[in-house]
Amino acid sequence: MKYAIFDSTGFPKAFYDSEIHKKIPRNAVQITDEQWKEFIENQGKRRWDFEKNDVVVYEPPLPSLNELKKQKQKELLLYEKQRLQKILDSYGYISLADVQFYASQNDQEAQAILSWYQAYDDLIWSYIDNDLSAFTDLEELLAIDMKNIEEQIYQQSIQQSPLPQNEE
Repeated sequence: MKYAIFDSTGFPKAFYDSEIHKKIPRNAVQITDEQWKEFIENQGKRRWDFEKNDVVVYEPPLPSLNELKKQKQKELLLYEKQRLQKILDSYGYISLADVQFYASQNDQEAQAILSWYQAYDDLIWSYIDNDLSAFTDLEELLAIDMKNIEEQIYQQSIQQSPLPQNEE
């Protein structure tokens, strides 16, 4: 037999199997193999209904509009960071500080990369400050693909400030 201990909202905290565990806590609830499997295959998406004594689907509440805007901003900034690192790697730079150092030494490639990054970063923050902050509909904001937004911003940035030819 399988058993589970649940938190106050019905999410499993621990599972026990009488074939494996010699001691089963007294507050453990007996569950079927099918119920145990439902929890294992849908972690975080199932909870125990204490009234029905059964597994039920859990649908987390939607975030507030402001919470979602913050999530989308973090997502876009993560994509920006990944893009920057990919470009730095392709030119053989370790970090943006490397680029800034070489640009200060009048290295034309580094100056061009730095110029591109300034345009790119300005466009990212312009999107966050203007477009993202203007959303008033949660469903519309949920539908926004931030990876696609980042790609559009990247394309716009290389139009404004082209990256140097990479001899890779």
